Amino acid sequence: MEEKSSVNRNVKIIFIVGLLSAFVLGIFEILFPFYLKYRGISLVEMGLIFTVSTIAISFLRIMLGEYADVYGRKNVYLSSCVLGIAAKILFPFSINKFQILFNKFLNDLQDNLRFSVHNVMLFENDKKNYAKYFSWFTASNFILQASGTACFAILFAYLGYLNLFFLLSGIEAAKFFLLFFYRDDRRGITQRRLSLKEAYSFKISRSLKILALSSAIGAFGFGIAHGFLLPLYFAEKYLLDAAQISAITAIHRLCFLTTPVANSVIKRLGLRRTYIFSTFAYAFAFLTVGLITFPILIFLPIFLIHDLLGGGIRMTALSVIVQNLTAEETRGREINTFNAIQIPLTILAPSIAGALASINWDLIFVTGGLFYIISLAVFCFFFRSKPSEEKIV
Repeated sequence: MEEKSSVNRNVKIIFIVGLLSAFVLGIFEILFPFYLKYRGISLVEMGLIFTVSTIAISFLRIMLGEYADVYGRKNVYLSSCVLGIAAKILFPFSINKFQILFNKFLNDLQDNLRFSVHNVMLFENDKKNYAKYFSWFTASNFILQASGTACFAILFAYLGYLNLFFLLSGIEAAKFFLLFFYRDDRRGITQRRLSLKEAYSFKISRSLKILALSSAIGAFGFGIAHGFLLPLYFAEKYLLDAAQISAITAIHRLCFLTTPVANSVIKRLGLRRTYIFSTFAYAFAFLTVGLITFPILIFLPIFLIHDLLGGGIRMTALSVIVQNLTAEETRGREINTFNAIQIPLTILAPSIAGALASINWDLIFVTGGLFYIISLAVFCFFFRSKPSEEKIV
């Protein structure tokens, strides 16, 4: 009875800390580009700052997973909060691009420390209800992130750069103290030492490698069809103004709120068929709007199929499959290896999207949809799992 209570407490703590992180991210993703502009950083330099930081962090994530497996998830999450506090405090005092790059690295490292253990901790605390918790957390995370974005203008008007960064560091500090109430039952379970050789051996099961390849191809397609060019697509092809694009973006985000039904869909269809169905939703939506030019009122419902029937449902199915394919003692390392494999294609996607859009705007959707078809083919023909891995637990 005592154990059940502690598990419930852990899940609540993970939820609250994760939602606070989402609120911070919602503010930061708007605040940081404006801050770069305020400091006189050019668009090219902005791109370099984001790219260099992403590449460096992507390979560190594997080591972070290994560390979490050996020394416990809680320590990694606490370290994430400490880096978040430091980065947010230092940003207002960063003047040149090298100082800003260093602090961006700290901030990205903080996010990746959190990402490397958050879902693993949720899974290990309640494997039976993981699909339900993950789907609800994903939807709630989205709402809190949108709330942070909505609050940005008001907070910035009253606080300015300095105090708004300090407010974010205060929220990071609140997360840090809240995590002290988390009970890490894994501490001391793993009797092995930290190994760089093992961490970067890329030792994951054949099924996980195939799933990583399939997922990477899909992520590449998503980055091309659904990246930073999307607002410009609406402006250039449909001649929409900023207010209209903003309204479409709001509707677009609300479609992700179908995520909580993921658990019911998985129970009805099973993990494999849910993943296939939700991945096909992306391919169908992108290829249809790319190959046929519709009036905007017809375009929207077809385009939004990718989030209504794909989106969070696919994310949930993928996350459960990945968790089920990993070993208890090396779950952190294996999951972060799985994620790291996808980084190279993700980094390339914006450049490919820009090149395609310069030829024809519809090519970003056609190409993105085709890559989802390839991703689905790899999964259907090569991915095999044991019956136990097809269950939600």
